[in-house]
Amino acid sequence: MEKLSYTNEDDKCYGATGMAIGIVVFDGEDKLAGVGLDADPGDMMEMHSSFYFSGNPGLSAKSAWAEMRENFSLSVAMMISNVMCRRMVLDRTLVAPEVRQGLQDTVVEEGRDACSLEEDEVRRIFDKEYTYLFRVFNHQGVHRVAHEFADALKRRRHLSRLEVLEELRALSSL
Repeated sequence: MEKLSYTNEDDKCYGATGMAIGIVVFDGEDKLAGVGLDADPGDMMEMHSSFYFSGNPGLSAKSAWAEMRENFSLSVAMMISNVMCRRMVLDRTLVAPEVRQGLQDTVVEEGRDACSLEEDEVRRIFDKEYTYLFRVFNHQGVHRVAHEFADALKRRRHLSRLEVLEELRALSSL
């Protein structure tokens, strides 16, 4: 999706900021290891190995499936949050309908390939998370927190999990 590529360092920084916010609001901070602005775009979010399902013979099939679906849902939240933060916070505009559709198409394909989910199930996940995250990124308090986080990330270049949580602590009071 060409419309989702980063245009400059600020755009990339706010994309990482959005993903960090998405992780926190979807209670996935235990899967986060850190955020690195100088990493390649696909590697900015450093996730614990538990985020990448590799199979665990100690888990029941039901537990393994639940973990895969939870991680997929968190990935969807990060993707949507990346775009929303860049557009709604940095650019002060709405996500264009064609960008939203491109996001949804990508999520549907990933859900089908990675989790063998049906298209209607993936669309429900996407719509639910998109609606919730729209409310999150439409909140002016979140804008303030996002600007402060982006400033810290741009200045320090890398934040550990604990530093991310400290920088985003204000989200819990909104």
